[in-house]
Amino acid sequence: MTNNAVRKSFLDFFAKKEHHFISSAPLIPQGDSTLLFINSGMAQFKEIFLGEKQAKFKRVCNSQKCIRLSGKHNDLEEVGLDTYHHTFFEMLGSWSFGDYYKKEAIEYAWELLTEVWALPKNLLYATVHKDDQEAYHLWQTQTDLDHQHIMYFGDKDNFWEMADVGPCGPCSEIHIDIGEENCT
Repeated sequence: MTNNAVRKSFLDFFAKKEHHFISSAPLIPQGDSTLLFINSGMAQFKEIFLGEKQAKFKRVCNSQKCIRLSGKHNDLEEVGLDTYHHTFFEMLGSWSFGDYYKKEAIEYAWELLTEVWALPKNLLYATVHKDDQEAYHLWQTQTDLDHQHIMYFGDKDNFWEMADVGPCGPCSEIHIDIGEENCT
């Protein structure tokens, strides 16, 4: 599957789930002096998360161009060491502003990965924050993921924050085991 096909499939999937598409924000933030570059898919929604602005739509999806060169999420030192750290990349996101929460987010992610993209379930792993028993339980009850493939991790891996101040919280991630022979 090409990157264009992945993007289209992702955005089409969330459009069917009543998410409105929001175009990528410019790489240089407009009116936000706290960021040198847009560094995440949620950066353009920062004012909504901070309660400074009302969301135009309750559900949105986006394909955001991002650069990480410095700051809290500095991937520059990791570039070239593995297959997933990049300085310039595209982040696909689905967002709910007060409409749904963890349960639906987990269900949507699982449906997209296992039904739409047909990724092998036995190779998928979910990680949750060490203090997020709710997400752990939802992975167990709302998906048919092998319970041995659900793991707790600490702040370094499963707590997202944009900077030292601002939107933050525990997160859940999905990983695929592509095999040792594919690791660099």
